[in-house]
Amino acid sequence: MENSQESQKEYELSQEELDDLMRALETLESSTDLEGTAIVSKTGLRVASSETADVVADIYSASPATLISLGEKISQELKQGELKEILIRGTKGYTIILVGDKDNDFMLFTNCKKAFKLGYYVHKLKKAFKIMDPILKKIARK
Repeated sequence: MENSQESQKEYELSQEELDDLMRALETLESSTDLEGTAIVSKTGLRVASSETADVVADIYSASPATLISLGEKISQELKQGELKEILIRGTKGYTIILVGDKDNDFMLFTNCKKAFKLGYYVHKLKKAFKIMDPILKKIARK
């Protein structure tokens, strides 16, 4: 599991909090076909990621933050309420970005290849995010 030095500079995480987040990510992946799962701040900093999150760090940081910002603006402009998730479909799979509530500065980012389980994956992601929420709320900016 990856311990990003960048996230340690921006957020105050105890080793126990980081271990709890990473354990939750690994549990999520081990019970599904999800891979490359990470917790990212809405400002674009990776906080924690699973071992399968082996792609370029920028994909897990600035790109989702940009999508969330744009998605929130579109959702508000079209009066669709608060943005909850973004689904990106590629030719070889899907990326799911689950957005935290307004009082949560984080999002859960993951990938999958099986379209027929998307509803199940979103449900599992929401459940995992709810479990991680108390830990994420403890994280204080420096």
